[in-house]
Amino acid sequence: MNNNKKASALASSAHAFYVTNSIPDDVKPLLEDEAKLLIGARRRSTEEAFECGERLEKVALLLPEGTLEKWAVECCGYTSRHVRTIRAVSRNLGAYKQMLVELAVGPTVLGKLSAATPEQITQAIGFAGMNGRLRVQDVTAIIAGSKQDLEEKPEIDPYDAGGLDGLKAIIAIKMRDGMKSFVDHIKEIRAHVLEALPKNNIVKKDLAAKTHLTARLANRELESLVQFVRPHPNDRHTMTSTELPAKSGWENVSRLLYKMGSESYWPDKAELRIWLETEVVPLLDWVVPEKGDPVKSEVKAIVAEGRVASPEVVVAASDQAKTSASPKAKASSRPSLEENLARLTDGFTAIMTGDFKVPASSDDAIPSVAEALAKPEKRFQRPAFIDKVKRTSQPTAAS
Repeated sequence: MNNNKKASALASSAHAFYVTNSIPDDVKPLLEDEAKLLIGARRRSTEEAFECGERLEKVALLLPEGTLEKWAVECCGYTSRHVRTIRAVSRNLGAYKQMLVELAVGPTVLGKLSAATPEQITQAIGFAGMNGRLRVQDVTAIIAGSKQDLEEKPEIDPYDAGGLDGLKAIIAIKMRDGMKSFVDHIKEIRAHVLEALPKNNIVKKDLAAKTHLTARLANRELESLVQFVRPHPNDRHTMTSTELPAKSGWENVSRLLYKMGSESYWPDKAELRIWLETEVVPLLDWVVPEKGDPVKSEVKAIVAEGRVASPEVVVAASDQAKTSASPKAKASSRPSLEENLARLTDGFTAIMTGDFKVPASSDDAIPSVAEALAKPEKRFQRPAFIDKVKRTSQPTAAS
């Protein structure tokens, strides 16, 4: 009831605003509807705080440039400072909305956090996740601490920083840049394959020329990202990469990239199209799904079992690949891999400071160099049955 009275009282102020700023008649009803919603907004929850900011941004598109703040003051009863804070929450914290809603961070805290840098926001989210809440004084301390650190500590090249902090910093760089490079190369290979599939005659030599070097590079990038290094089981003086789990999805990807790295391993022309449609495209889609396209269960089975798909699956996988490759494909709310990677790297600082349980190592853990050197080398042993074989002739003496 009070909100309705307040809306009526502000109606006369709105009329003067419309006349002064020459607001078109067809826009006035839209502004009045938004004003009622903003006047009646409670802003008691995290989501409601974001909704208010989003409404103001929507109204800004209807008004002459630079008049939003005046409209909100005269037509909604807001203060100028409140308007600026709400818009800052929507603009500066929009990328973190889902996490902040899940953590139930209060509107007042959001207003304080909206003035922080991305690094400070990430630190505050990590703090809230570890402590179960985030207060205004916590945000104030994080911002003040960051400024103090900048004043006291000069910027250091992460490659010149020692200790675990320095190591974590360069690991974060490797994770961010390495994964992005790998994803880009997978996309490049897939683009060439999808470009060739609609053609009646796929020229193997031309397609291989466009993809084989990129496939080799992507395979080495995958090895660098996910495989460990250990002394070779049969030669302790040689260091080698560990094997990916046999018949796993990523092991199939590694084998595919290795195979694509040389034209001589590709199928003959008669089987080339089937191979591209049933193995190459589904595996590449499994690695980097198109935005809005979940990995189909049939494709998961292909990856998991390393088998050739049935004709029905071939058609479905091929149609899906062509549809997802089309620029007219409809995007959905499902985040892309790049967006997930961005969230992962943005929260890396919080992850490093958390107390996480590391799964226990299995019995066949990677041995250290010392352990490898302590084990006797596997040498060739002469089979016992050879000594029992009778000689057919006496050995001749060397001249």
